[in-house]
Amino acid sequence: MAALAAVGGVLTLGGFAAAVISSNRAEPEKTPLAGALTLGNAPRASSGDASDSDDIEAAARMLASENAKGSRALWIEQVWSQIHAKSPGQSLFQRITAGSGYGPQGERSGQGKVRPVSTQEPAQSVHWQLALEVLSGLHRSRYPGAIAFFEPAEQDRALEIAGRARKKLQMGQPLTAQEQRLQHYRKSAEEVRREWKKSMQLAGVIDGVEFYEMNRSNPERNDFAARAEAKLLAWPIAQDEVSRIGDSVMQARPGTGQPHYGVDIFAPPGTIIRAARSGRVRRVVDGRGSDRESMRRAGLWVDVAVGDQIDRYLHLGEALVAEGARVRRGDPLGAVAAASTSGTGQSPHLHFEVRAGDYSRDTKEYGPPIQPKFKVI
Repeated sequence: MAALAAVGGVLTLGGFAAAVISSNRAEPEKTPLAGALTLGNAPRASSGDASDSDDIEAAARMLASENAKGSRALWIEQVWSQIHAKSPGQSLFQRITAGSGYGPQGERSGQGKVRPVSTQEPAQSVHWQLALEVLSGLHRSRYPGAIAFFEPAEQDRALEIAGRARKKLQMGQPLTAQEQRLQHYRKSAEEVRREWKKSMQLAGVIDGVEFYEMNRSNPERNDFAARAEAKLLAWPIAQDEVSRIGDSVMQARPGTGQPHYGVDIFAPPGTIIRAARSGRVRRVVDGRGSDRESMRRAGLWVDVAVGDQIDRYLHLGEALVAEGARVRRGDPLGAVAAASTSGTGQSPHLHFEVRAGDYSRDTKEYGPPIQPKFKVI
């Protein structure tokens, strides 16, 4: 079923509840992890953090609880979806359990948050082994952008059980443990689909399980790497590389009196420029050899569409992305150019803009400039 829980206004998306499980299923035998499975020197999955036994255990319990009889392809993608969904610095264990320990999806314990996926079932060795292999880099993700998964058949079954549970409550009849867990479900699979598609899009289907990724038209809404600070922009140049900050938005440029429209961030040539927000590369333009002065002044630049807005990166020495590429916050876009080689700046710097709309061929302008609100560094 769909893991779709609002916690303090933050949308949590993950897998589906494991409550729709036969009550007479035999409990799997658990064998000790230590000594049986080790990471050794195997290459790790590109999840950003070293995997340890807690990460493996959490992933394994998710597989045992969500789709204990699923295919290896399904299990691999389920683990990867949680790797994709975790925030910077967050371990896979923290992502899967939400600080609430192991238990049913959609619940919380103590000071924790709502669990995005179920981990209530003990894992078998086959689950541990598969989790270890994924975290060791032995299996690639089929859908690199997938951050949530959803099983329509289980959602509809849960809704049916929830309806029966509510009728029993009205008649004063006792509920089974399964009915107690599922009585809050009120949406059909199609209703969940419609809700998810407001901000996500279908990436693919494995064994009837649908995997979803961020919607191209509104990528920032579900950028899990930055959801806690969605209204802030990451600095496009690392803190220790910034030498100084120059003219700000709408400040009159010295000698011209014209508005600046962006922020100048000075850094050594060759410094990597990273995406301040998630989006899609709208254009990569090299105006360094143009016969138009405006393009020569911009040099080499990259425009990234973020919803209806455009983030602009000017005065690059090289571009590391292509038009149409989807980028996430923090992905490298290019590098700072040497002085006077990409624009007219006498010192190497990035000119960064946020514009309210894309370039219009009618007005020959982008939308009005917006003062960027950067994360404090």
